Amino acid sequence: MTGDSLTPILTPAEHRIAVAELLGRCRGNADALQLIAEVERIVRFELECPPPAPQQLVCCLTASNARPAQRIAVISDIHGNHAGLMAALDDIAAQGCDRIVCLGDLVEGGPDNDRVIETLRERGVPCVRGNHDENNDVALSNVTRQFLNALPESIVEDYVLFIHISPRAKKRKVDHVVEAWNVFEESDYRLTFVGHAHVPYIFGQRSPSYGEACRHAFEYNQPFAIDKTDRYIVSVGSIGYGRDTVAKIRYCIFDQKAGTIENRAIDGPLLPLDYSESHLS
Repeated sequence: MTGDSLTPILTPAEHRIAVAELLGRCRGNADALQLIAEVERIVRFELECPPPAPQQLVCCLTASNARPAQRIAVISDIHGNHAGLMAALDDIAAQGCDRIVCLGDLVEGGPDNDRVIETLRERGVPCVRGNHDENNDVALSNVTRQFLNALPESIVEDYVLFIHISPRAKKRKVDHVVEAWNVFEESDYRLTFVGHAHVPYIFGQRSPSYGEACRHAFEYNQPFAIDKTDRYIVSVGSIGYGRDTVAKIRYCIFDQKAGTIENRAIDGPLLPLDYSESHLS
């Protein structure tokens, strides 16, 4: 079992089972018990004096164990649209993706918040926490609420960052060239995937204009080749609804082996706010 397939522990019963299983695997193995003690020592320090996310144990282990040469589907802003999520998952399977990462805002907006969480948990999809996951006023099951509360702010894998809004201390929607430039100035990831904007963008650091990133044109459902000497921010669009006139479900595929980003736009059920410019971010 890999770290990607593990779901958060949400109840005391699940905790007891996990502890019993781990002890059973380690019983009689002095090296394993010593390793657990070392991990406990590190985690205790991180809880009391949190270091920057890239320096935390889980992030370091994830980065060192990142799988090479894989197609990663990056989805975001589902907002309780379970039917749209299923349409996206079908397309993701058809595109031969072998992994999915979700950039948050799983709930609030559509009618099926608990079903969205259930599906993501069943499939072992790593998720980060969105602003609607952290603050909402919808009725959710205890399991859903606990799942949302346990979500990390970001996932870091080697040179790639997955986050909902922005890695900046002052978080703003990354939907124009000036804010993208600010992100490049205040972070050092080669590739940053963000949600929140509900509109796909590809920004490059290399730009002829000071104070502005380069906004790259792209075609939906066609790979965009990334330059290994440049840095990029990719806004992946939304499963729930868009904030432009493209009435499509949208997500992104990052092909690490080919070195491409593909913004997908597919048919499927959207929430009624598809054309809204005024809905709360």
